[in-house]
Amino acid sequence: MTRETIAPSRDRAHFLTRLSLALGIFALLASGCADDSGGGGAAGLAWPTDGWQVEAPEQHGLDPEVLEGARQYAFQPEKHTQGVVVVRHGVIVAEWYEPGRDASSFATSWSVAKSFTSALIGIAIDEGLIENVDVSMATFFPDWRGTDHEAIKLRDVLQMASGLDWVESYDPSDLSSSDVIRMILGEPDHLAYAASQPLARPPGTSFNYSSGDAMLLSGVLEAVTGRTAAEYAREKLLGPIGMAPVDWWRDAAGHTATYCCVDTPSREFAKLGLLYLRGGEWDGARVVPADWVDASTSPSPSYDGYGYQWWLGTGTSLPDYFSARGHDGQYIYVVPSLDLVVVRSGHYDKYAGEPVADPSLWARLPSDGLIEGAGTRPPEDGWDDEEFLGPIVAAIER
Repeated sequence: MTRETIAPSRDRAHFLTRLSLALGIFALLASGCADDSGGGGAAGLAWPTDGWQVEAPEQHGLDPEVLEGARQYAFQPEKHTQGVVVVRHGVIVAEWYEPGRDASSFATSWSVAKSFTSALIGIAIDEGLIENVDVSMATFFPDWRGTDHEAIKLRDVLQMASGLDWVESYDPSDLSSSDVIRMILGEPDHLAYAASQPLARPPGTSFNYSSGDAMLLSGVLEAVTGRTAAEYAREKLLGPIGMAPVDWWRDAAGHTATYCCVDTPSREFAKLGLLYLRGGEWDGARVVPADWVDASTSPSPSYDGYGYQWWLGTGTSLPDYFSARGHDGQYIYVVPSLDLVVVRSGHYDKYAGEPVADPSLWARLPSDGLIEGAGTRPPEDGWDDEEFLGPIVAAIER
């Protein structure tokens, strides 16, 4: 649910990235570089709806010897990497796992789930269930009507600028001040806890990363669909892109934990990245509106390193990319100019029972290696986007 620092994206660079993507797709269409075998969709593009194509990196312009540098970085013992999947042109060109894990092993998302949630909001708007992002959040939370909370717009929540008081700290010793720890450790109804927070600053004026804001989106989706976010996702997002198996955790009150906790194999996480790489289209069908993908990956007024539940940024020598990022080192990187998606999943020992945070989330899905043989383990000395992605980019740009 936290992130390492990445340099903020700029409007001009964002435009050039999208121009490069458009030119790249045009080149693919013109050359017909992908055939229709194994899931080829419209215009000959590869679509992993029914399973991924796996091909040698050389077939897609990557030098395997240079690419090896990413594997060496990711699988240092102290990094606790479970899996890495590299996708180019819609095809897996590299895939590595720690001993005892393989392509069928469950990974978990932590806050990568926020980007799934954002997609669902875009779909609901496209279906006419939500008027637009400038509607008051009191539309979905009637108790907020006539209060200072009525000034909060859906856009503010998507951009982590609701103005609600929230402390996002993951120090287990910080129980007294960390709202996220209090929510996942001691509150059976995560949605009610998030909605109970007082307003601390004017909505839309300042960025404050908050899993509470993201949890409010669970209530938005329930209000407009009459279903949980996970149920809506299976019909409108996960099903259409063939993403399975998937478990999305819920709190003890039954609300989908839209701030975290999608369990699925690393390969399946790459499908969300590919969906956004291709502008929300999947195998000839529109899943997420194209303008929603663009808005979600555009800088917000309060912080230009964040969009609608997606991080924006680049390292010093990397092309522009956007990413879904989760606690303990869970990442989906999307590099449009290189037609590239990369997933990194941290070591995960999945709870064998139902994915329900009852009595608490951390009792069944502990983070930070707190319980041996359970939950996730973080990279001990941090994670560096440039050191990991650098060799992959260099393998393409040799």
